[in-house]
Amino acid sequence: MKITHTDVHQVEIIPGQSWVFVQIHTNEGLTGIGEMNPSAPRKDCLDSLRKIAVAVRGRDPRQIAAITADLSSTCVDRSAVFALSAIEQGLWDILGKSLDAPVYALLGGSFHREIHLYANITRATPQLTPEVFSLNASKAVADGFDAVKLAPFGGPLFSNDREAGIKNGVKCVHSVRETIGPDISLLLDCYGIFNVNEALAIAERTKDVDLFWFEEPVGPDDFEGYRRIKGDTGLRLAGGERLMFRQGFWPSLKNEIFDVAMPDVSVVGGVGELLKIADMATTVNISTAPHGPFGPVINSVQAQIMTPHPGFLMLEYAWGQVSWREDLITPSEKVHNGRLYLSDSPGYGIELNLDTIAAHQCVSSA
Repeated sequence: MKITHTDVHQVEIIPGQSWVFVQIHTNEGLTGIGEMNPSAPRKDCLDSLRKIAVAVRGRDPRQIAAITADLSSTCVDRSAVFALSAIEQGLWDILGKSLDAPVYALLGGSFHREIHLYANITRATPQLTPEVFSLNASKAVADGFDAVKLAPFGGPLFSNDREAGIKNGVKCVHSVRETIGPDISLLLDCYGIFNVNEALAIAERTKDVDLFWFEEPVGPDDFEGYRRIKGDTGLRLAGGERLMFRQGFWPSLKNEIFDVAMPDVSVVGGVGELLKIADMATTVNISTAPHGPFGPVINSVQAQIMTPHPGFLMLEYAWGQVSWREDLITPSEKVHNGRLYLSDSPGYGIELNLDTIAAHQCVSSA
C-alpha cells in the first residue's frame, strides 16, 4: 500500500479562523483523515502541511513509527509539528481500516465505554461578558453537559485595562456558578497569561465558586509559580496544551507541576505521542484530559486514544461554535448528555462530509 496524495480542507469558522482537515489517499482505495491545530499562522501551517504531504507520498502509511521518526527530526517550528500531527492522525485511521479494526482496539481495547466531555463555552462567547457566559453555560447544561469551562480573561477590555479585565473575568466566573448551580463542575482557563501574584489573587477572588480545576494560571515554564499556587490554594491545576512531543512534556510531569495533563493530539506530534504522554502521566499519578476545542475530527481521534486509557479524566468539546459542526463528519458525532459514544467501525469510524465542507470552503490538493 502506498500514499498517493493528500487533500487539505479548510472550513471557515469565523473570519480569520478555520478548522483544517487532511485526507490521505492510498493506491488501494483506503483514506485516512486528521485535523490540524489552527492556532499557528495559517499560511505557515499550510505550507508545512504541503511539504510533509509531499514527503510521505509513495510511502506505506501503515509504517507509522518509521514515517514519524523520519519527519519529526525535520520539524523545526510549531507549524511543522502541527502539520506532522495532522498527517500522523491520518496514518492511524488507514492502519485501522486496513486491519478492519477501530483505532482504540489497536491501542488496547475499550476501558471506557463512553467518553466524558466538558463544554468549553468560550469560543461561543466572544463578548466575554457575565451575561453571555451565563446564558451559554445554562444552554450547555441544558444540552446535558455536567462540566463547563470558560476563559473570561481577554479581549479589548483586558488589553486596555488589565485590572478591569481581571475584575470582569472574576465576575464572569461568579455569574456562571450562580447560573449553573453547585452540582455542575466549573473549569477556569487563564491561558497562562498571569504572573504568580495575579494568579493567586484570582484564585482568592474565586475561592467560593468551587473550581473543578484552575487551568494554566501562569506560563508553562513557570514551575515555581505552579508549585506556589498549588501549595497556597490547594486547587487542582491543569495545563500543558502548548507542549510538543513527549520530550517537551516530561519536565512538567517529572516536576508534578499540575494535577491534570492536557496534551493536544494536534500539538504533541499525533496519536502515538499523546498515548506516550498519557502513559508517562499515569506513572506519576497525573490524570490526562486532552486539550482540543476544535473540530469533530480531533474529538474523535482523542476519544479513540483515551478509550483504552485508565488515566483518562475527560475530553474538551467546543460547544456552540458553529451550528453545522455535526454535519462535517459522517456519521455525525454521537454526543448525548455530555458523553461521546464511539463507533466500532474501522479506523476512527468517521469520514469527512465533503458536501458540508464544500458549502463552507474550498478544497486544495497537496
